Amino acid sequence: MYIETALIKIAVIPAYEPDEMLIEVASEAAASGFEVVVVDDGSASGNSVKSGKVPVEKYDRIFGDVMSFAHVIRYPENRGKGYAMKQAFAYIKEEYKYEDNYAVVVIDSDGQHKISDATRLVEHAAVHPGTLVLGSRKQGPSSPLRSRIGNGITRNVFRLLSGVRIYDTQTGLRAFSKKLMDRMLSVPGDRYEYEMNMLMDLAREQVPMEELTIETIYIDNNAGSHFDPLKDSIRIYKELFRFSLSGFAGFLIDFAIFGCIVELFGKTAYVMLCANVFARLISATANYSINRNFVFAGTDNEYIEAEKRNKDSVANSAGKYMLLAVTILALNTTLLCAVTKFLPVNPMIAKVCIEILMFFVNFTLQRRFVFAASGKGVEQNKVSAQPMRVEAKHTGEDRESVKGSHSPFQDYGVA
Repeated sequence: MYIETALIKIAVIPAYEPDEMLIEVASEAAASGFEVVVVDDGSASGNSVKSGKVPVEKYDRIFGDVMSFAHVIRYPENRGKGYAMKQAFAYIKEEYKYEDNYAVVVIDSDGQHKISDATRLVEHAAVHPGTLVLGSRKQGPSSPLRSRIGNGITRNVFRLLSGVRIYDTQTGLRAFSKKLMDRMLSVPGDRYEYEMNMLMDLAREQVPMEELTIETIYIDNNAGSHFDPLKDSIRIYKELFRFSLSGFAGFLIDFAIFGCIVELFGKTAYVMLCANVFARLISATANYSINRNFVFAGTDNEYIEAEKRNKDSVANSAGKYMLLAVTILALNTTLLCAVTKFLPVNPMIAKVCIEILMFFVNFTLQRRFVFAASGKGVEQNKVSAQPMRVEAKHTGEDRESVKGSHSPFQDYGVA
């Protein structure tokens, strides 16, 4: 006989240097039927305490009050939002391992997400268990300028890199079911880049993502945000930065060899053709080595783990890279010859313009085709990924009790 089990709704609230709004958010979530998990991301050692602006007792009181509504995980040092989220996910995976029907939603601690919107998202995620559900905020004239600019840039960069159209890539309101838990724990990144890495990894693996429109709320022009525009943007876009450096290094090699040959042997179409092919062969070899060992390997832990288990993976990626390189070379050379033949333009200037165009084409195809995390090895790695240790270990029969002292975590359960 089939018995449908009731949905367990779980709200995860990562918090760093919160104010009393956290208590209101946690209590409202609990009153709306959520089981709440709050993570204190090292508020006691944060900048506000170190500078003397806020006494540490304030945060002890806030998280102490939150214990009335939530399970609270605390650790002494600030590790970042991504780390806090994965701590909560690891706890949920262990605590609810015997439950088949639960869904998780991540909520900001500052009241910028309505609990009613969180409820819609988590229920949609439960009905679509293999889908990441995003709360999409519509930007308008009343939105903070840096949010409108940041969201617009990130939206277009994400679409360029992944081929997936998402309007609000920076939303913190996200929901998913138990089916995606292992994937969430395997996504790299500890700070704000974790949220972008999540979207990139799921897009690369063709995991469905849906957006539900939510109310757009910015409190005090988003002044309470801990997002550092410079440092966190570098973290989010570091893979593109690395690829840019790699591409620039390859371009310098290519450009230098091409220029030397053209200057030595003339600027005829035949010389330019031979020079472009020879220069590209040398630079492509260097570029492949840099990309494989530094650019994509450095940010794609799943790809590296898959390579360790598959001896033929190097030959596989090298073959794909060679195929892509030949295709790019043919397109590049055709465009270069056509432009220099039919337009009165200097060959060096034409090459620079064409290389810029090819840069974006090349990056997208390498990211999604050559160095993509795919195959059986990657899936095995996902399933066996071990979550970070969370000091609250409960059994399915004993969720109400928390025993023993935990270090370096202080871990409080709901009474």
